[in-house]
Amino acid sequence: MTIAVQFPDGSVRTVPGQLRAVEDAAHPDGPPLFEQVPLNCSSRWHYYRKGKGWFARPRTGHLSAFRVPQEEWWRPVAAMADDDDVPPKIGSAA
Repeated sequence: MTIAVQFPDGSVRTVPGQLRAVEDAAHPDGPPLFEQVPLNCSSRWHYYRKGKGWFARPRTGHLSAFRVPQEEWWRPVAAMADDDDVPPKIGSAA
């Protein structure tokens, strides 16, 4: 499902969209209403509504690097090790 979005250069492009539930204040007990909105899944563009149309603007901000993952607390516990890491039991035919 796609929705038309106007970009800063004046072009209109279709981008991925989704249906989002909308509350109807006039009929709170009526059937649910839905509207189609663009997914903000682009790393370059942020989509926003102005009036009844959708527009794109460049994203601003900085990306940060992920932290190096710490070793899981359970790794040194022998009983929680994977089968490959566990030494064979005494008296087993392995």
